[in-house]
Amino acid sequence: MIEIVFATLASISLASSVVDIRRGLRRTDYISCSIVISIVGLLIYAPLALLFTDFNKIDTTSLLLFALAGLLSPGLVRLFFFKSIEKIGALITTSIMPSQPIITSIIAVLLLSEQASIGLWVGIFSIVIGAIIIETSRSKDNSSKSFSPWILLPLLGVLSGSLSDPIRKVALNISNLPILGTMVANISSLLLYYLTFFTIGRKRSNPLNLENFKLMWKGGVLMGIGWLFSFYALSYGNVTRVTPIINAQPLFVYLLARLYPQDIETVSIRPLIGAIVIILGIVVFLST
Repeated sequence: MIEIVFATLASISLASSVVDIRRGLRRTDYISCSIVISIVGLLIYAPLALLFTDFNKIDTTSLLLFALAGLLSPGLVRLFFFKSIEKIGALITTSIMPSQPIITSIIAVLLLSEQASIGLWVGIFSIVIGAIIIETSRSKDNSSKSFSPWILLPLLGVLSGSLSDPIRKVALNISNLPILGTMVANISSLLLYYLTFFTIGRKRSNPLNLENFKLMWKGGVLMGIGWLFSFYALSYGNVTRVTPIINAQPLFVYLLARLYPQDIETVSIRPLIGAIVIILGIVVFLST
């Protein structure tokens, strides 16, 4: 049960970070945002890793797997999804994003030999459907866009995220060091963002400026805590059990929208329906 607690805390923290980051993105670009958030996370993880890591348990293979997982998510996932919103719109992108727990669970069953009951699959699909309802209702891009090759971007994002959790689980099975794993994953994603910035963002202003840190530090702290909770959830439980809960973030974003509507968007009945579907899915999921 402890893994469910960590997964729920991760989902709440990540949802809170999304709300805060969304405000900041009105005044800065997504690559600068990603760099600042990763640096803030590193400032959290580094001292914790030094204090609480048993360095005798460190294994080179697990470190490489942690780094690979970080490159996939949040690394590539964030870049694919932001570029997808730019190219094909938020509606299509956010409709595809919540499908990740299904693919992640399939990969976990195939590669990690995890067991998944019918009730668990019903719960997963309910959470995904509810998330899709909420995400598409929050999108302000309702225009119909013709098919283009850019549709591959959100699909690649989903695939990257789906591979990341099983890889993290394998790494944690080798070396159960969630704090160190979170830090290594954060460093690898930060290197990817810097590479992207200097490759396609040379004309942009320096991302490491005081204004960007003022805009993003709260979101960075919340996201850093969320990722740490997600690593602990995976260290205690199976991928098929914790990933759907972590990806129930749209539910908590919706609840935050009800509490602070002036900071997010106008809340309508459609996301309420999605929230109810997610809650029912979680109830079924936890009863299995």
